[in-house]
Amino acid sequence: MYLQKPLILPIICFVGAHIVSCAPATPSDADLSILPPRFTTLAHLLNSIPSDFNIERQFELAVPYLPEACFVNIIAALGDAASGDFAGSMPIANYRTTRFLQPLVKITSPDLADIQRKYIVWGLFLTAYYIRVHNEFHLSLFSLRWKGEEVGVVGLGGPRFAGGVNNSSLTTRPSSNGDLEISRAYFGTQVIRKAAVFMTIASALMEAAPPPLDTRMRSIWINYMQNEQCAFVITPSQMARRAVGPIFTNEDLIDVLTKATDYFAQDDVYRQMEMNVSVAGVVLAQAAFLHRSNPAFAELIGVNGKGHEVEVA
Repeated sequence: MYLQKPLILPIICFVGAHIVSCAPATPSDADLSILPPRFTTLAHLLNSIPSDFNIERQFELAVPYLPEACFVNIIAALGDAASGDFAGSMPIANYRTTRFLQPLVKITSPDLADIQRKYIVWGLFLTAYYIRVHNEFHLSLFSLRWKGEEVGVVGLGGPRFAGGVNNSSLTTRPSSNGDLEISRAYFGTQVIRKAAVFMTIASALMEAAPPPLDTRMRSIWINYMQNEQCAFVITPSQMARRAVGPIFTNEDLIDVLTKATDYFAQDDVYRQMEMNVSVAGVVLAQAAFLHRSNPAFAELIGVNGKGHEVEVA
């Protein structure tokens, strides 16, 4: 059981924390162990997107795709967009994974110029949310709009737009700490819906995108929807939290999330999963995807979403 793992460190919950996101820690923090974790839900993520931004579906054709293929390839694009300066821009591109060659996830702009990275992050997340809510996994085109003006386009399926094709394998990249070593283990018998797993990952990437890549991360709890089956929690090791040796950064978090996507899709196993993250044999963090039947799920968010202090030993 997840609650019995010794590497998970104390997590403090408080009333109302179910939809609260605290400001990220910075390298100047002397000790992250006294800081509360960051809690994120769908309501918080949607509220974090300015009201001036929205997406509009321009068309949809009856060309079906596997739902998991849509999610995995969108996450490949979202992970790349999250891995840069959130206030900067990035070139137009096309994304697919070696696991799923279709649908191609296409990002372009009206004049083929670079697009603000934040528009891409918001647009990809809202696209994933749209197809999940409407259960429409078809060839489609979404217009990204800021104050009514089109600032970009996300395409799902069909021939590529202008720009190169990013054939992502969703593998981790060398971080400032060096090559991350990530191990995984599935546990429990409960099956988690694929859409719940991937929307939880997309939600975590949305939360990870704004802070600088070198931000020291503390515990994060992602509960995509209160009635959803899946939640994600990650806790840096005590040494990483106190900057004794390598630290766990936002860049590392993004890599863990993209790699988790690869594991689920590659193994085709959708049960609870634990991940140990280390570098050169030094443990940086431990993460888990939990089914809501796990006692830790209710313990961490509290009864009816009202948090309370809880120690995960």
